[in-house]
Amino acid sequence: MWRPYWAVSVLAVVTVVATADLSGTWDVDVSFDDPAVEGGDIDCVIKQDGEQLKGTCSGGTAALAGEVTGQTVRWRIGGNTFDGTLDDAGTRIKGRFTAAGKGGSFTAVKSK
Repeated sequence: MWRPYWAVSVLAVVTVVATADLSGTWDVDVSFDDPAVEGGDIDCVIKQDGEQLKGTCSGGTAALAGEVTGQTVRWRIGGNTFDGTLDDAGTRIKGRFTAAGKGGSFTAVKSK
């Protein structure tokens, strides 16, 4: 008899995660796997429409496009791809990226 309760709990968690709104300003800290390549910080302003993400980074000089499905987030800035996982609060994304053939990790924190 525990099965229906378990299914309802899982459905409730999925519903909460699916409604997270990523619209806002995000501070993105990037770190390359190769220690010879310097990482840094990127500021991005994102607008979410359903599962689609659009925005700009680096003071509006770089376009961002992507999508969010549940807790999985993927966006592209130029030829660079960022794949990450959104936390339960909807305010932090951690993941991996590729830029100019090099890989690394990133953390994005929603600041506004």
